[in-house]
Amino acid sequence: MARAGRRQDDQFSVDELLRETGAVPRSLEGTVPTLRVREDDTGEGYRERLEQRAREAAAAQQRAGRRIRWVTAVCGAVVVLASLVIIAVTSESSPGRQTALAPDPLAPATTTPRAVSSAPASSASPTPVPTVLRQTAASTSAASSTPPAKPPSQAAPPPVPVASCTVHYAVTDQWNNGFTAGVAVTNTGSETISPWTAGWTFTAGQRVTHSWNGDYSQSGSRVTMKAVSYNLTLAPGATVNIGFNGAFDHGNPAPGAFTLNGARCDIT
Repeated sequence: MARAGRRQDDQFSVDELLRETGAVPRSLEGTVPTLRVREDDTGEGYRERLEQRAREAAAAQQRAGRRIRWVTAVCGAVVVLASLVIIAVTSESSPGRQTALAPDPLAPATTTPRAVSSAPASSASPTPVPTVLRQTAASTSAASSTPPAKPPSQAAPPPVPVASCTVHYAVTDQWNNGFTAGVAVTNTGSETISPWTAGWTFTAGQRVTHSWNGDYSQSGSRVTMKAVSYNLTLAPGATVNIGFNGAFDHGNPAPGAFTLNGARCDIT
């Protein structure tokens, strides 16, 4: 251990190192040099100084150990308190706890309170029937006496009006997968129809590819022919001849459901 009189730059001479370690130097020529012993390194004073330094070092270590234990205890207490606070806040804000803490609504009274009577116990009237039971019985009897409501009858679809018209359909030419046909529509009523719209329904998936004396449109199997600019008016007794070319895949039977302005026409 270094002495108090040692230099501040911690440089040691050979003699000092030998005295500190107790080593015996050897000479290359076999002679042992004589060490110079200082008065500070011998006697009772030197031993007391060593013991005092040892006690001071032990005390310093004990103080450091106490500080470490105190810091560790404080940190542990802070961690435990923080954990408790987090758990408390989480449990207070959870929806399950709020639902459990919500008070239940008060249930309505289901019985009629008994009347206080001054008559003797032997002549006491029987306990009244609970109000809920009386209401239930009354509602049950009322429900049983009321006949069940009849479902509303489904209204029949309005009949298709029949126009004063006749239709004559004819195929004038036919080949492998196509044909030419004519539709003659006659106004048999007493009123003029202007403009007019004729229609029919194919029964085998036929398709109109070209028309004259009428502008055609087709949606599925339903064909609509509208009047063109030069034949908008259909006077009583007059006939309009509509022609068209068509195509088919599975036969070419005559269509049906002929109409004029939405009203059914007779087929001739």
